[in-house]
Amino acid sequence: MKKTVLIPGIFLCFLIIAMCEEASDHHDVSDEISYIKTEEGGCHGQYFGGLKSTWNEEKDTVICNIENDTLDIFVGLNYICCAPFISETIISNDSIRMLIQDTCPFPYESCYCRCMCYYTWDFLFTDYEDKEYCYMILLQDPREEKPVLIKEGILDFS
Repeated sequence: MKKTVLIPGIFLCFLIIAMCEEASDHHDVSDEISYIKTEEGGCHGQYFGGLKSTWNEEKDTVICNIENDTLDIFVGLNYICCAPFISETIISNDSIRMLIQDTCPFPYESCYCRCMCYYTWDFLFTDYEDKEYCYMILLQDPREEKPVLIKEGILDFS
């Protein structure tokens, strides 16, 4: 009696394992857009000495461009010279959030020079799909309570 229950039980276990392996072979690859890196430009890391301003009346800018297989979201901001920045990119499904953070601690004046500069960031992405992506660019200014919305919109690759 034990042999008749044992053989079908073993066969059933092998069948379940085979079905699980087959299901894992058909696992969908993530269709999320991939973040590559952020390249800083403009006034980043420069010392201006006695200059009063390096601001050439550039307007705050957001430009989305595709070259080869790379999406470049260019951000240009007018901001206080000598500000220390970090940036962070968060991707969730079809949403891209880029946060630019001024990391100057209190008191604020210890970080900044007395001029205005034009800072730039190139947020680079690949593996985007033929669909719409929502994007949001935020600036975290330590002098403000909440992040400031620079721009939000929809990138339509469909």
